[in-house]
Amino acid sequence: MTGASGALVHEVKPGAQHIALSGVLTMDNVGAMYRNLRPFEAGARLTLDVSGVTKADSSALALVTALVRGARAQKMRVVLQPLPRALSPVIELYGLHDILSSCAA
Repeated sequence: MTGASGALVHEVKPGAQHIALSGVLTMDNVGAMYRNLRPFEAGARLTLDVSGVTKADSSALALVTALVRGARAQKMRVVLQPLPRALSPVIELYGLHDILSSCAA
């Protein structure tokens, strides 16, 4: 799914799901990305790759935290790929470094 320079790829395999976010993630496109996600598989492993994000605002961080919370609610093991520098200022602003780093690969 692509929109306003951002992209989301959600791959589902038995026991594992992979979500890759890339490009520019802002309030202009993250809502549509979230609505186009497939349901999480309870107990599966979710790998969330945001390394391709080049620019982000607080809505991108809201999307990432919603994905992590949604996966954990389904008792999924969440692995968050290294966060790009584009998200660093927003993560620091909202004090979410510890929460997100607990999922880091």
